[in-house]
Amino acid sequence: MRRPALIFLAALAVAGCGSSGDADDQEQETAPIPAQAVVQEFSDVPGMPELVTAVPDPSWEQLGPGLDIPPAAQERYGTFTIYVVDPEDPEAVRSLLADKDTAEPLQPDADGIYWDYDELAKSYVAQKRYGSNVVLAWWNERREQATDKRWDRLDAVMQDIAKS
Repeated sequence: MRRPALIFLAALAVAGCGSSGDADDQEQETAPIPAQAVVQEFSDVPGMPELVTAVPDPSWEQLGPGLDIPPAAQERYGTFTIYVVDPEDPEAVRSLLADKDTAEPLQPDADGIYWDYDELAKSYVAQKRYGSNVVLAWWNERREQATDKRWDRLDAVMQDIAKS
């Protein structure tokens, strides 16, 4: 994982700010997804590095591939973090889906992706909510909003978890 992404992850973990009253009702009504379900599903994906917990926070469990991600896995999935939010803290989900500089709520695009520009990494972060309490953050390593096959692979796994 690149240093700018690590700095952004730490900043994101302590941000905890921002709110929006426009949460998707369907997402709010789904059952919370436990962190263990995310870890188990990812362990079943060929070539996926084991997810580990990073940067403790009372509002969410932060899961990612850690610092020693094999180059093949980095190339296949990119840099990402999964936040499994405490179901009793819906404000934490809203804070994750807010602009990290202004704390203003981000608006999802047609694919349900919330885009935020990471000044340190000089690229966009795609964020998407799954169920009522899980947010995937993925760095696209570009100066424009765009996904690629790495995002598609992660999104497919996350969608499977949300359906379970």
